[in-house]
Amino acid sequence: MNWQHLLTAGNTYFDQQQWTKAELHYKSAFSQLAGRWDSGQEHEPLLMAWICTCHNLGTLFETQGDYDRAIGYLLQAYQEAHRISQNESARYSLRTLAFNALKTSLHAILSFTQKHPTCEHCLEQLQRLQKTIDYEAETLH
Repeated sequence: MNWQHLLTAGNTYFDQQQWTKAELHYKSAFSQLAGRWDSGQEHEPLLMAWICTCHNLGTLFETQGDYDRAIGYLLQAYQEAHRISQNESARYSLRTLAFNALKTSLHAILSFTQKHPTCEHCLEQLQRLQKTIDYEAETLH
């Protein structure tokens, strides 16, 4: 089954609250996407699908009350988007997409930290980071 079908099936199982099946499908999609990325297929649809998969896994684990795993996947999405956005050897279109994904990923992290306890210092850092991203987005336009 390809990653597109795995994500669709994972979403269906998530909607049906079949958490284990949703997790298996999301993780399979995650692995397929990571494998394609690692083999040099770095392009925009793969990046967005991988970030979406991280967010799906984050939401799944948050729903189940596994907050450490949830924030872990959200942070992975953010870190990869940041890495690519700063990679000067990457295509401009990919870097731009990664930069835009930073905002989406940071929003998911901030939303998570507002619902679940986190250290005050961490929250302050995230809010400063949000301001930096907003400022850099204005500079790009």
